Amino acid sequence: MGGAATLVERPAPERAPAAGPTSIGRGWAFLVAFALGWVSVQPFEDLSSSEALDLGAGRVAATYFAFAVVVCLCVATVAKRARPALAALEAPSWILLAVWLALTCLTSGDPSTAAKRAALSALVATIAATTPLLPRGRAQLAALLAWSAGFVLALSYFGVAFMPASAIHQASDAVEPGLAGDWRGVFGHKNDASLVMGALAFVGVYVWRSGLRLSGGAICAASLIFLVFTRGKTAIALWLPTLVLAELARTRAAARWWPIAALTPLVVLTALGIGAVMFEPLATLVASLPIDASFTGRADIWRFALAEVPSHWMFGYGDSTFWNSPEIRFDWENGWTGGASHAHNGYLDATLSFGLPGLMLVVSAFVFQPLSDIRRAARSGADPPLLVLLAEIWLFGITASSLETFMFLQANPMWFTFLFAVFALRYLAKFPTRA
Repeated sequence: MGGAATLVERPAPERAPAAGPTSIGRGWAFLVAFALGWVSVQPFEDLSSSEALDLGAGRVAATYFAFAVVVCLCVATVAKRARPALAALEAPSWILLAVWLALTCLTSGDPSTAAKRAALSALVATIAATTPLLPRGRAQLAALLAWSAGFVLALSYFGVAFMPASAIHQASDAVEPGLAGDWRGVFGHKNDASLVMGALAFVGVYVWRSGLRLSGGAICAASLIFLVFTRGKTAIALWLPTLVLAELARTRAAARWWPIAALTPLVVLTALGIGAVMFEPLATLVASLPIDASFTGRADIWRFALAEVPSHWMFGYGDSTFWNSPEIRFDWENGWTGGASHAHNGYLDATLSFGLPGLMLVVSAFVFQPLSDIRRAARSGADPPLLVLLAEIWLFGITASSLETFMFLQANPMWFTFLFAVFALRYLAKFPTRA
């Protein structure tokens, strides 16, 4: 495929994949990028400190500097060889979304903060867009993912075993002490840990299918065990259905009906969640079901956030500025909902940040565009294990976003993982890697 590299090249028959990186420069760039994206510059945060109350912790200079350095590393490594692949990212939905996000920074009540966060999001997106182009074929991709996943798992289990105060939620945490006992590993919150562990379990399945049976099985098992101990209900409930649904994505026979099946969990959860807050008939239906109708207190947050949408329906409040504004956080009339770090719904948070037009662009860019890319890649006979892995992460992400927020949370590890899958799907659709 000309000058494009790695993931999008049609590979020659391969021997059993090596246990580690086979190309020092490109391999190490990949490992460094994933270490930063998954572990961050502040692993094992002390949640008992008053600094944990500062929702702007992601703005620290070290985070910006680290991501800027890795962006330079990744771009310099792939720029010459991967220009045709990078050109594939010029999809209208992504271009329009980028333009709209820039516009909402200007209209935000806090343009400086919104611009800073948008800049960090851009750095994260750039890394996610270039890392799929770093490995030299499927064998190295599987090996690099195995090393990256193993590193995160080893650190997280080490923390649980030897640094429990920093890797397990404690009753002394300044925020949400009720989560005491839930594992979080290197991550700042058990919800982040649960989503990433779910994604790592999918990576383990892919590594196993790629020939690294022992490594893949160990990664999948360790990730699922950790996921259970996070007690992240959303990730636990969605993992197996996502595995089954994504497996069907690679079959050409399912091309017609698979998109409907793939989006059904998202539609159902949205209807039962936010839909029940907005419409009484749905509220009555949810109340009759054997589930927690409040979705662990989320309904109160959704109700509060929905009431704030009309006043800024066009441009929103700016990138991630709503929940951090003093008017919300320190207005005691808002009760505990005003102290939330986000809406626990990615689509509602997108509306608060970017307005209703922004929500439509987000859905177009991150739901319908990848869905189209999956169908195109399947019809083109793209590498089935890789297609399934990327479809799993994408589907897991868009469905979990009906109950959690990670989209546009700057350096959030699941946001990085999701973007990696979305961009890689685009490459796979444009330049299918056949088995």
